[in-house]
Amino acid sequence: MKKRHITNHLKRKEWERKAMAKKGEQKTFETKKGDKYIFQHPGLREAVRMRDNAKNEHGVQQGEKLYDSMMEHVIFKEDGSKVNFEHFEEVGGFSEVMSEAVKFTFQES
Repeated sequence: MKKRHITNHLKRKEWERKAMAKKGEQKTFETKKGDKYIFQHPGLREAVRMRDNAKNEHGVQQGEKLYDSMMEHVIFKEDGSKVNFEHFEEVGGFSEVMSEAVKFTFQES
């Protein structure tokens, strides 16, 4: 018989209680520097696919693949255009934007 740790069980219940963002739902995010971005939720299935595709053959998540997916499907400039690594090299704020976008997409808080 498999034992379940009570803390993990409670965390799962808390996660299930949170309202998941729906496909197409948007959030405006402003960095500390004042740059504005729009996060658009890709939907639950695509979010799971993004997370799974970012893992290597050993199940370890690879940041670059996840960030590429986030920039392709979730993070947009205020004018609706896409962002890329070069954009963040010019304006900064990469970690701040990615952290908030991952929280939005996967409902982590």
